[in-house]
Amino acid sequence: MTSIATTTASLLPTATGQLNAQPPITQIIPILRATFSLLRTVLSQALRIVVALATPLLIFVPLTSRLLAPVILVFHIILDAAVYTPYTIISNVAAALYPLYVFCGVACIFGAVLGILGRSLVTFSNNVIAPELPKAAESLQMRPRKRRRKSSITEDS
Repeated sequence: MTSIATTTASLLPTATGQLNAQPPITQIIPILRATFSLLRTVLSQALRIVVALATPLLIFVPLTSRLLAPVILVFHIILDAAVYTPYTIISNVAAALYPLYVFCGVACIFGAVLGILGRSLVTFSNNVIAPELPKAAESLQMRPRKRRRKSSITEDS
């Protein structure tokens, strides 16, 4: 009877058995939380330092923007003339010609299908009407060509 009691006692979960039964992800989650919390704190402090150092430099932004205004304006005009206007024209023409493109595409596909269907119907009807071609092609054997003599300039004289 004592052996049965010890067997059942060993089957009951113990405190160490419960810890081992937890999935490994539960042990990693606290480590990840602490890591990301530390990373967030460090990045936040670094951003504050960068902003504090860069704030006095904002005084020069209006000055540089006024000095670079002619260059920016020229680049804007060149970009507008070389990229935006051709793109607008091409996209509007493509939108206007889209129905014609679809019509021609459908016509080509329909023509190909109709041609293949017509060819197969003609082949089928020829096979039904005349299943075997006459052997006339074999009787009309081409006679071999005679080779022409090459004439040379020395033979003519």
